[in-house]
Amino acid sequence: MKFNKRGQLVLTEKDTRKQCCSYLKALGVYWWWNLQGLGAYKGIPDIEGRYKGYSFWVEFKAPKGRVSEHQEKFIQRVKEHGDQVFVAFSFEVFRMEWESWVKQIKAGRL
Repeated sequence: MKFNKRGQLVLTEKDTRKQCCSYLKALGVYWWWNLQGLGAYKGIPDIEGRYKGYSFWVEFKAPKGRVSEHQEKFIQRVKEHGDQVFVAFSFEVFRMEWESWVKQIKAGRL
């Protein structure tokens, strides 16, 4: 966390990432990091995981961040194959989207 010029608390991408990963861990969800670097697939989200046989991906962003062109292409490809992709600009929005997805799974709508 950091403060802006007006002294207001500003959440960073790292803050969102830590909150979301702690939440998934507390739920017992199986996930892992996709490390970026030499030879990595361009646009791959930060984490990938499985929940009750379903694949999901999470890309973490600062509240005012943006998704790159490579990330957009990757997200589109995995969605075409039935995977769920979350772009987490904040923990609160991620949690709501996650809970909505889990309800759809439990209701047999996916």
